[in-house]
Amino acid sequence: MAENKYLVKAFDYDGNFYGYAAPHPDDPENKSFSYYVDDIKEAKQFDSYIDADNYIERFQDGSDLEYVVMLYNPDSKQQELNDKIIKVIRDFVGNNYGANEADHPSWNIEALAGAIVESLNN
Repeated sequence: MAENKYLVKAFDYDGNFYGYAAPHPDDPENKSFSYYVDDIKEAKQFDSYIDADNYIERFQDGSDLEYVVMLYNPDSKQQELNDKIIKVIRDFVGNNYGANEADHPSWNIEALAGAIVESLNN
């Protein structure tokens, strides 16, 4: 089983997906520049939640983006399960609490889904 990693997922202020944080072509360690891609396989993988959160902290003031840290398991079956759980949560929240809460929750849907996947694996 592949080790869990963390990704930074960015959204614009309307809640639309913007991209996954990725190594910048001219600055692969992202020391000075942030960079985003659509393909999750090209995303920068962080070893810990804290590392991903530090990335957000470094770039959030110079950006009009909103960020979430999501658990990522390169094992396709686990990632598929995680993606399904995210969809179920978003649909449930949207249907029961409104689209605004699903699009702009005050809590991290991706982190909740990741915790559920981890719990199911233990």
